[in-house]
Amino acid sequence: MGRKEARDGAFKMLYQLDINSNNKEDALNAFFEEYNFTSADKSYITEIVNGVHDKIDEIDSILSSASKSWTLSRISKIEKAILRLAIYEIYFREDIPDSISIYEAVELSKMYDSPKAGGFVNGLLRGVLRKKEGENEN
Repeated sequence: MGRKEARDGAFKMLYQLDINSNNKEDALNAFFEEYNFTSADKSYITEIVNGVHDKIDEIDSILSSASKSWTLSRISKIEKAILRLAIYEIYFREDIPDSISIYEAVELSKMYDSPKAGGFVNGLLRGVLRKKEGENEN
């Protein structure tokens, strides 16, 4: 598999954990038993899930400030999982270009939510990127 499939898997895990509030390690183990991921893909998925979990307050704060009139409770759980993944990559993964994180998030939203969701995700993440770039200038 590749990074695209691993990102899809990471999104599914984040979504599942948001819905079920399962034990993260048990959920990851069950997920890896069900799907055939390479060790590199498992490593990426695990890092994303653990990273989002560890930084959830900071990620949600970034998401809240970027979404302006949309509260977190108003954002669908699918979009929230996608946005959390992308924000984690943008802020905490220097090995992934921001443009790739945004593009992949838009594609995931089109695939799992609706074509209109892609525009919402794109606009929100562009705002996140502008905020990050503004922080880096200071």
